[in-house]
Amino acid sequence: MISPSNLLFRVYQRAIHSLAFYPTLIALGFVFACLVNISIEYQPWLMSIKETFDVGLVRNADNARLILGTLVGGLVSLMVFSFSMVMVVLNNAAAVLSPRVLPGLVSSKSHQKTLGFYLGTIIYALLLITTIELNGSDKVPSLGVLITLGLGIACLALFVYFIRSISQSIQVEYILSNLYHVTRDVLASRISKMAAQSPAPKWPADHKWQQTLSERSGYFKEINFAMTNELLSEHDLTMTIQVHRGFFVMEGHPLFRLNRKVDDAIINKLLDCFDFFIEEYPSTHYLFGCKQISEIAVKALSPGINDPGTAIKSIDMLSVLFSQRLNLPDFDFSELEDEPPRLFLNELPLDQLLQQIIGPIRTYGAADPSVLVSLLQAFKNLLHQNPKPEHKAQLLRHACSVLESADEHLSTPRDREEINDFIERINSAGKQDLPALSRVKAS
Repeated sequence: MISPSNLLFRVYQRAIHSLAFYPTLIALGFVFACLVNISIEYQPWLMSIKETFDVGLVRNADNARLILGTLVGGLVSLMVFSFSMVMVVLNNAAAVLSPRVLPGLVSSKSHQKTLGFYLGTIIYALLLITTIELNGSDKVPSLGVLITLGLGIACLALFVYFIRSISQSIQVEYILSNLYHVTRDVLASRISKMAAQSPAPKWPADHKWQQTLSERSGYFKEINFAMTNELLSEHDLTMTIQVHRGFFVMEGHPLFRLNRKVDDAIINKLLDCFDFFIEEYPSTHYLFGCKQISEIAVKALSPGINDPGTAIKSIDMLSVLFSQRLNLPDFDFSELEDEPPRLFLNELPLDQLLQQIIGPIRTYGAADPSVLVSLLQAFKNLLHQNPKPEHKAQLLRHACSVLESADEHLSTPRDREEINDFIERINSAGKQDLPALSRVKAS
Protein backbone atom coordinates (compact mmCIF):
# COMPACT_ATOMS: atom_id res chain seq x y z
CA MET A 1 0.00 0.00 0.00
CA ILE A 2 1.37 3.42 -0.99
CA SER A 3 1.79 5.81 1.94
CA PRO A 4 0.19 9.26 1.46
CA SER A 5 3.49 10.83 2.55
CA ASN A 6 5.42 8.95 -0.15
CA LEU A 7 2.73 9.70 -2.75
CA LEU A 8 3.02 13.42 -2.00
CA PHE A 9 6.81 13.10 -2.08
CA ARG A 10 6.72 11.61 -5.61
CA VAL A 11 4.23 14.18 -6.82
CA TYR A 12 6.39 16.95 -5.40
CA GLN A 13 9.56 15.58 -7.03
CA ARG A 14 7.88 15.63 -10.45
CA ALA A 15 5.98 18.88 -9.97
CA ILE A 16 8.95 21.09 -9.07
CA HIS A 17 10.73 20.10 -12.29
CA SER A 18 7.67 20.47 -14.52
CA LEU A 19 7.43 23.30 -17.04
CA ALA A 20 3.91 24.04 -15.74
CA PHE A 21 4.87 24.27 -12.04
CA TYR A 22 5.58 28.00 -11.61
CA PRO A 23 3.12 29.13 -14.34
CA THR A 24 0.34 27.31 -12.51
CA LEU A 25 1.23 28.80 -9.12
CA ILE A 26 1.58 32.32 -10.54
CA ALA A 27 -1.68 32.06 -12.48
CA LEU A 28 -3.52 30.96 -9.32
CA GLY A 29 -2.02 33.94 -7.51
CA PHE A 30 -3.30 36.29 -10.21
CA VAL A 31 -6.77 34.71 -10.03
CA PHE A 32 -6.84 35.34 -6.29
CA ALA A 33 -5.63 38.93 -6.77
CA CYS A 34 -8.28 39.56 -9.42
CA LEU A 35 -11.05 38.20 -7.17
CA VAL A 36 -9.87 40.54 -4.41
CA ASN A 37 -9.86 43.42 -6.92
CA ILE A 38 -13.40 42.60 -8.05
CA SER A 39 -14.67 42.31 -4.48
CA ILE A 40 -13.42 45.79 -3.48
CA GLU A 41 -13.86 47.59 -6.81
CA TYR A 42 -17.23 49.17 -5.94
CA GLN A 43 -16.80 49.54 -2.19
CA PRO A 44 -17.76 53.07 -1.00
CA TRP A 45 -14.33 53.84 0.45
CA LEU A 46 -12.60 52.88 -2.80
CA MET A 47 -15.15 54.77 -4.93
CA SER A 48 -14.39 57.93 -2.94
CA ILE A 49 -10.65 57.46 -3.48
CA LYS A 50 -11.19 57.00 -7.23
CA GLU A 51 -13.26 60.19 -7.38
CA THR A 52 -10.42 62.11 -5.74
CA PHE A 53 -7.56 60.53 -7.72
CA ASP A 54 -8.91 59.73 -11.17
CA VAL A 55 -5.71 60.01 -13.22
CA GLY A 56 -5.49 57.07 -15.63
CA LEU A 57 -8.85 55.61 -14.65
CA VAL A 58 -11.20 54.49 -17.42
CA ARG A 59 -14.81 55.68 -16.99
CA ASN A 60 -16.39 54.25 -20.15
CA ALA A 61 -17.36 50.56 -20.26
CA ASP A 62 -16.71 50.24 -24.00
CA ASN A 63 -13.21 51.68 -23.63
CA ALA A 64 -12.50 49.31 -20.75
CA ARG A 65 -13.58 46.27 -22.78
CA LEU A 66 -11.51 47.47 -25.75
CA ILE A 67 -8.38 47.96 -23.63
CA LEU A 68 -8.71 44.60 -21.89
CA GLY A 69 -9.50 42.77 -25.14
CA THR A 70 -6.50 44.32 -26.87
CA LEU A 71 -4.23 43.33 -23.98
CA VAL A 72 -5.51 39.75 -24.02
CA GLY A 73 -4.98 39.37 -27.77
CA GLY A 74 -1.49 40.88 -27.65
CA LEU A 75 -0.38 38.86 -24.63
CA VAL A 76 -1.66 35.60 -26.11
CA SER A 77 0.51 36.22 -29.18
CA LEU A 78 3.43 37.14 -26.93
CA MET A 79 3.03 33.98 -24.87
CA VAL A 80 2.76 31.75 -27.96
CA PHE A 81 5.96 33.27 -29.34
CA SER A 82 7.72 32.80 -26.00
CA PHE A 83 6.68 29.13 -25.78
CA SER A 84 7.89 28.64 -29.35
CA MET A 85 11.27 30.09 -28.40
CA VAL A 86 11.49 27.65 -25.48
CA MET A 87 10.81 24.75 -27.85
CA VAL A 88 13.53 26.00 -30.21
CA VAL A 89 16.02 26.08 -27.33
CA LEU A 90 15.08 22.56 -26.23
CA ASN A 91 15.36 21.22 -29.78
CA ASN A 92 18.74 22.90 -30.27
CA ALA A 93 20.04 21.58 -26.94
CA ALA A 94 18.97 18.01 -27.76
CA ALA A 95 20.60 18.14 -31.21
CA VAL A 96 23.86 19.92 -30.36
CA LEU A 97 24.48 19.15 -26.69
CA SER A 98 22.78 16.15 -25.10
CA PRO A 99 19.16 15.04 -24.54
CA ARG A 100 20.03 14.63 -20.86
CA VAL A 101 20.27 18.41 -20.39
CA LEU A 102 16.60 18.90 -21.39
CA PRO A 103 15.07 18.25 -17.93
CA GLY A 104 17.28 20.97 -16.45
CA LEU A 105 16.36 23.46 -19.18
CA VAL A 106 12.65 22.67 -18.91
CA SER A 107 12.77 23.30 -15.16
CA SER A 108 14.47 26.71 -15.61
CA LYS A 109 12.69 28.89 -13.06
CA SER A 110 13.27 32.20 -14.86
CA HIS A 111 11.49 31.00 -18.02
CA GLN A 112 8.66 29.45 -16.01
CA LYS A 113 8.09 32.64 -14.03
CA THR A 114 8.01 34.75 -17.19
CA LEU A 115 5.48 32.48 -18.85
CA GLY A 116 3.49 32.36 -15.63
CA PHE A 117 3.33 36.17 -15.48
CA TYR A 118 2.02 36.25 -19.07
CA LEU A 119 -0.62 33.64 -18.29
CA GLY A 120 -1.64 35.33 -15.03
CA THR A 121 -2.07 38.72 -16.73
CA ILE A 122 -4.26 37.17 -19.45
CA ILE A 123 -6.46 35.48 -16.85
CA TYR A 124 -6.64 38.71 -14.84
CA ALA A 125 -7.87 40.63 -17.89
CA LEU A 126 -10.39 37.95 -18.88
CA LEU A 127 -11.91 37.84 -15.41
CA LEU A 128 -12.25 41.63 -15.42
CA ILE A 129 -13.98 41.60 -18.81
CA THR A 130 -16.70 39.34 -17.40
CA THR A 131 -17.55 41.98 -14.77
CA ILE A 132 -18.18 44.81 -17.25
CA GLU A 133 -21.90 45.17 -17.89
CA LEU A 134 -23.27 46.08 -21.31
CA ASN A 135 -25.83 48.73 -22.28
CA GLY A 136 -23.78 51.68 -21.05
CA SER A 137 -23.67 50.79 -17.36
CA ASP A 138 -21.72 53.27 -15.26
CA LYS A 139 -20.08 50.46 -13.29
CA VAL A 140 -16.58 50.13 -14.76
CA PRO A 141 -13.73 48.30 -12.95
CA SER A 142 -11.46 51.28 -13.53
CA LEU A 143 -8.92 50.28 -10.89
CA GLY A 144 -8.71 46.75 -12.31
CA VAL A 145 -8.21 48.11 -15.84
CA LEU A 146 -5.41 50.37 -14.57
CA ILE A 147 -3.75 47.44 -12.79
CA THR A 148 -4.05 45.32 -15.93
CA LEU A 149 -2.44 48.07 -17.99
CA GLY A 150 0.45 48.09 -15.54
CA LEU A 151 0.72 44.32 -15.78
CA GLY A 152 0.72 44.56 -19.59
CA ILE A 153 3.61 47.03 -19.51
CA ALA A 154 5.44 44.71 -17.10
CA CYS A 155 4.91 41.86 -19.57
CA LEU A 156 6.61 43.89 -22.30
CA ALA A 157 9.60 44.44 -19.98
CA LEU A 158 9.65 40.74 -19.15
CA PHE A 159 9.57 39.93 -22.86
CA VAL A 160 12.79 41.90 -23.38
CA TYR A 161 14.35 40.02 -20.46
CA PHE A 162 13.03 36.73 -21.86
CA ILE A 163 14.60 37.34 -25.28
CA ARG A 164 17.93 38.09 -23.63
CA SER A 165 17.68 35.02 -21.42
CA ILE A 166 16.66 32.71 -24.27
CA SER A 167 19.53 33.96 -26.42
CA GLN A 168 21.91 32.99 -23.62
CA SER A 169 20.26 29.63 -23.10
CA ILE A 170 21.18 28.41 -26.58
CA GLN A 171 24.89 29.05 -25.93
CA VAL A 172 26.86 26.00 -24.89
CA GLU A 173 29.04 28.08 -22.55
CA TYR A 174 25.94 29.26 -20.66
CA ILE A 175 24.57 25.73 -20.26
CA LEU A 176 27.96 24.38 -19.22
CA SER A 177 28.37 27.18 -16.69
CA ASN A 178 24.95 26.48 -15.17
CA LEU A 179 25.67 22.76 -14.93
CA TYR A 180 29.04 23.47 -13.36
CA HIS A 181 27.73 25.87 -10.72
CA VAL A 182 24.76 23.68 -9.75
CA THR A 183 27.00 20.59 -9.46
CA ARG A 184 29.64 22.51 -7.50
CA ASP A 185 26.98 23.73 -5.05
CA VAL A 186 25.71 20.18 -4.52
CA LEU A 187 29.25 18.97 -3.81
CA ALA A 188 29.89 21.92 -1.48
CA SER A 189 26.75 21.11 0.52
CA ARG A 190 27.90 17.49 0.81
CA ILE A 191 31.31 18.60 2.06
CA SER A 192 29.72 20.96 4.60
CA LYS A 193 27.42 18.21 5.83
CA MET A 194 30.36 15.85 6.27
CA ALA A 195 32.41 18.50 8.09
CA ALA A 196 29.52 19.23 10.47
CA GLN A 197 29.49 15.64 11.72
CA SER A 198 31.85 15.01 14.62
CA PRO A 199 33.07 12.35 14.73
CA ALA A 200 32.79 11.61 11.03
CA PRO A 201 30.36 8.74 10.37
CA LYS A 202 31.64 5.49 8.92
CA TRP A 203 29.94 2.93 6.71
CA PRO A 204 28.55 0.21 9.02
CA ALA A 205 29.81 -3.37 8.87
CA ASP A 206 26.68 -4.64 7.11
CA HIS A 207 27.92 -7.90 5.59
CA LYS A 208 25.69 -10.06 7.81
CA TRP A 209 22.67 -7.76 7.88
CA GLN A 210 19.26 -8.69 6.51
CA GLN A 211 19.18 -8.03 2.76
CA THR A 212 16.08 -6.77 0.95
CA LEU A 213 15.51 -7.12 -2.78
CA SER A 214 13.88 -4.53 -4.99
CA GLU A 215 10.29 -5.15 -6.02
CA ARG A 216 10.39 -2.61 -8.87
CA SER A 217 12.59 -1.87 -11.85
CA GLY A 218 13.86 1.57 -12.73
CA TYR A 219 16.54 4.17 -12.16
CA PHE A 220 17.02 4.86 -8.46
CA LYS A 221 17.13 8.65 -8.17
CA GLU A 222 15.63 9.70 -4.84
CA ILE A 223 14.36 8.51 -1.47
CA ASN A 224 11.93 10.07 0.99
CA PHE A 225 14.49 10.80 3.72
CA ALA A 226 11.97 12.17 6.22
CA MET A 227 9.69 9.13 6.06
CA THR A 228 12.57 6.66 5.99
CA ASN A 229 14.28 8.20 9.02
CA GLU A 230 10.99 8.23 10.88
CA LEU A 231 10.52 4.50 10.27
CA LEU A 232 14.14 3.70 11.17
CA SER A 233 13.97 5.69 14.42
CA GLU A 234 10.59 4.22 15.35
CA HIS A 235 11.83 0.64 15.02
CA ASP A 236 15.47 1.30 16.09
CA LEU A 237 16.94 0.28 12.71
CA THR A 238 19.97 1.19 10.64
CA MET A 239 19.79 0.95 6.84
CA THR A 240 22.47 0.82 4.16
CA ILE A 241 21.37 1.31 0.55
CA GLN A 242 23.39 -0.95 -1.73
CA VAL A 243 23.01 0.93 -5.03
CA HIS A 244 24.13 4.41 -5.98
CA ARG A 245 22.02 7.24 -7.40
CA GLY A 246 21.28 6.69 -11.08
CA PHE A 247 21.76 2.91 -10.88
CA PHE A 248 19.27 0.89 -12.94
CA VAL A 249 17.68 -1.48 -10.45
CA MET A 250 16.10 -4.66 -11.76
CA GLU A 251 13.34 -6.40 -9.84
CA GLY A 252 15.04 -8.84 -7.46
CA HIS A 253 18.31 -6.85 -7.25
CA PRO A 254 19.66 -6.23 -3.70
CA LEU A 255 18.41 -2.78 -2.69
CA PHE A 256 19.15 -2.24 1.00
CA ARG A 257 20.19 -3.95 4.21
CA LEU A 258 18.89 -3.63 7.78
CA ASN A 259 20.85 -4.30 10.94
CA ARG A 260 18.23 -6.78 12.19
CA LYS A 261 15.33 -8.79 10.87
CA VAL A 262 11.93 -7.14 10.73
CA ASP A 263 8.52 -8.19 9.49
CA ASP A 264 7.25 -7.73 5.95
CA ALA A 265 5.02 -4.77 6.84
CA ILE A 266 8.03 -2.63 7.79
CA ILE A 267 9.96 -3.83 4.73
CA ASN A 268 7.09 -2.79 2.46
CA LYS A 269 6.91 0.65 4.09
CA LEU A 270 10.65 1.15 3.53
CA LEU A 271 10.43 -0.05 -0.08
CA ASP A 272 7.65 2.46 -0.69
CA CYS A 273 10.02 5.30 0.27
CA PHE A 274 12.18 4.75 -2.84
CA ASP A 275 11.47 6.77 -5.96
CA PHE A 276 12.45 5.63 -9.46
CA PHE A 277 12.35 7.93 -12.48
CA ILE A 278 14.30 8.55 -15.68
CA GLU A 279 15.12 12.27 -15.61
CA GLU A 280 18.52 13.37 -14.30
CA TYR A 281 18.56 16.69 -12.45
CA PRO A 282 21.99 18.07 -11.46
CA SER A 283 20.45 19.66 -8.37
CA THR A 284 19.54 16.17 -7.11
CA HIS A 285 23.04 14.66 -7.17
CA TYR A 286 26.47 15.68 -8.39
CA LEU A 287 26.80 12.53 -10.52
CA PHE A 288 24.09 13.75 -12.89
CA GLY A 289 25.76 17.13 -13.38
CA CYS A 290 29.12 15.49 -14.10
CA LYS A 291 27.51 13.07 -16.55
CA GLN A 292 25.80 15.86 -18.46
CA ILE A 293 29.03 17.86 -18.73
CA SER A 294 30.78 14.72 -19.98
CA GLU A 295 28.05 14.04 -22.54
CA ILE A 296 28.31 17.61 -23.85
CA ALA A 297 32.06 17.08 -24.29
CA VAL A 298 31.50 13.79 -26.12
CA LYS A 299 28.88 15.37 -28.40
CA ALA A 300 31.30 18.23 -29.14
CA LEU A 301 33.93 15.67 -30.24
CA SER A 302 31.56 13.96 -32.68
CA PRO A 303 32.31 14.45 -36.41
CA GLY A 304 29.04 16.30 -36.90
CA ILE A 305 29.87 18.96 -34.27
CA ASN A 306 33.70 18.91 -34.28
CA ASP A 307 34.17 21.37 -31.41
CA PRO A 308 37.19 20.32 -29.30
CA GLY A 309 37.20 23.71 -27.56
CA THR A 310 33.94 22.84 -25.81
CA ALA A 311 35.35 19.46 -24.82
CA ILE A 312 38.43 21.11 -23.31
CA LYS A 313 36.25 23.54 -21.30
CA SER A 314 34.22 20.58 -20.07
CA ILE A 315 37.38 18.78 -18.96
CA ASP A 316 38.57 21.84 -17.06
CA MET A 317 35.23 22.12 -15.25
CA LEU A 318 35.21 18.41 -14.44
CA SER A 319 38.72 18.67 -12.98
CA VAL A 320 37.48 21.30 -10.50
CA LEU A 321 34.46 19.17 -9.59
CA PHE A 322 36.62 16.09 -9.10
CA SER A 323 38.95 18.07 -6.84
CA GLN A 324 35.95 18.57 -4.55
CA ARG A 325 34.90 14.94 -4.91
CA LEU A 326 38.32 13.88 -3.58
CA ASN A 327 37.27 15.28 -0.19
CA LEU A 328 34.27 12.98 0.08
CA PRO A 329 34.00 9.30 1.06
CA ASP A 330 32.34 6.72 -1.16
CA PHE A 331 29.07 6.95 0.76
CA ASP A 332 26.47 9.48 1.84
CA PHE A 333 24.20 9.59 4.87
CA SER A 334 21.06 11.30 6.11
CA GLU A 335 21.49 13.63 9.08
CA LEU A 336 19.50 13.31 12.29
CA GLU A 337 19.30 16.04 14.91
CA ASP A 338 19.71 14.17 18.20
CA GLU A 339 21.36 10.91 17.21
CA PRO A 340 23.91 9.41 14.82
CA PRO A 341 22.81 8.76 11.23
CA ARG A 342 20.65 5.71 10.63
CA LEU A 343 20.45 5.87 6.82
CA PHE A 344 23.58 5.35 4.67
CA LEU A 345 23.66 5.54 0.87
CA ASN A 346 26.21 3.87 -1.35
CA GLU A 347 28.07 6.17 -3.75
CA LEU A 348 29.91 5.46 -6.96
CA PRO A 349 33.62 4.90 -6.08
CA LEU A 350 36.09 7.40 -7.50
CA ASP A 351 37.60 4.82 -9.86
CA GLN A 352 34.22 3.99 -11.43
CA LEU A 353 33.24 7.66 -11.45
CA LEU A 354 36.37 8.54 -13.43
CA GLN A 355 35.64 5.70 -15.84
CA GLN A 356 32.04 6.81 -16.41
CA ILE A 357 32.81 10.52 -16.74
CA ILE A 358 36.33 10.72 -18.19
CA GLY A 359 36.34 7.40 -20.07
CA PRO A 360 33.98 8.46 -22.89
CA ILE A 361 35.87 11.73 -23.42
CA ARG A 362 39.15 9.83 -23.64
CA THR A 363 37.67 7.36 -26.11
CA TYR A 364 36.10 9.90 -28.46
CA GLY A 365 39.02 12.33 -28.20
CA ALA A 366 41.77 9.74 -28.54
CA ALA A 367 42.97 11.13 -31.88
CA ASP A 368 43.00 14.78 -30.75
CA PRO A 369 46.26 15.72 -28.97
CA SER A 370 44.71 18.87 -27.43
CA VAL A 371 42.01 16.79 -25.73
CA LEU A 372 44.52 14.21 -24.47
CA VAL A 373 46.78 16.96 -23.14
CA SER A 374 43.81 18.55 -21.37
CA LEU A 375 43.00 15.21 -19.74
CA LEU A 376 46.58 14.81 -18.55
CA GLN A 377 46.51 18.40 -17.30
CA ALA A 378 43.37 17.59 -15.33
CA PHE A 379 44.99 14.53 -13.71
CA LYS A 380 48.10 16.56 -12.90
CA ASN A 381 46.00 19.24 -11.20
CA LEU A 382 44.14 16.60 -9.21
CA LEU A 383 47.42 15.05 -8.05
CA HIS A 384 48.45 18.47 -6.76
CA GLN A 385 45.42 18.38 -4.41
CA ASN A 386 47.27 15.90 -2.14
CA PRO A 387 44.73 13.09 -2.55
CA LYS A 388 44.62 9.98 -0.40
CA PRO A 389 47.04 7.20 -1.46
CA GLU A 390 44.21 5.08 -2.88
CA HIS A 391 42.84 8.06 -4.82
CA LYS A 392 46.31 8.89 -6.12
CA ALA A 393 46.69 5.34 -7.44
CA GLN A 394 43.33 5.58 -9.21
CA LEU A 395 44.21 8.93 -10.78
CA LEU A 396 47.51 7.57 -12.08
CA ARG A 397 45.73 4.50 -13.40
CA HIS A 398 43.36 6.61 -15.49
CA ALA A 399 46.24 8.81 -16.62
CA CYS A 400 47.89 5.63 -17.91
CA SER A 401 44.73 4.92 -19.91
CA VAL A 402 45.11 8.33 -21.57
CA LEU A 403 48.70 7.45 -22.44
CA GLU A 404 47.63 4.13 -23.92
CA SER A 405 45.14 5.96 -26.13
CA ALA A 406 47.85 8.44 -27.15
CA ASP A 407 50.28 5.63 -27.95
CA GLU A 408 47.69 3.97 -30.16
CA HIS A 409 46.31 6.99 -32.01
CA LEU A 410 49.05 9.64 -32.14
CA SER A 411 51.80 9.17 -34.74
CA THR A 412 53.19 12.71 -35.11
CA PRO A 413 56.48 13.18 -33.17
CA ARG A 414 55.53 16.68 -31.99
CA ASP A 415 52.26 15.42 -30.52
CA ARG A 416 54.12 12.64 -28.73
CA GLU A 417 56.67 15.09 -27.35
CA GLU A 418 53.86 17.13 -25.85
CA ILE A 419 52.42 14.01 -24.21
CA ASN A 420 55.86 13.07 -22.86
CA ASP A 421 56.22 16.50 -21.33
CA PHE A 422 53.02 16.02 -19.39
CA ILE A 423 54.14 12.57 -18.27
CA GLU A 424 57.10 14.18 -16.52
CA ARG A 425 54.82 16.75 -14.88
CA ILE A 426 52.48 14.05 -13.61
CA ASN A 427 55.39 12.06 -12.20
CA SER A 428 56.60 15.22 -10.48
CA ALA A 429 53.14 15.84 -9.02
CA GLY A 430 52.99 12.21 -7.88
CA LYS A 431 56.35 12.61 -6.07
CA GLN A 432 57.35 9.14 -7.24
CA ASP A 433 55.18 7.46 -4.62
CA LEU A 434 54.02 5.09 -7.35
CA PRO A 435 55.89 3.71 -10.38
CA ALA A 436 56.45 6.33 -13.04
CA LEU A 437 54.21 6.33 -16.07
CA SER A 438 55.84 4.85 -19.13
CA ARG A 439 56.79 7.40 -21.77
CA VAL A 440 55.13 7.40 -25.19
CA LYS A 441 57.59 6.15 -27.72
CA ALA A 442 58.62 8.59 -30.45
CA SER A 443 57.79 7.52 -33.99
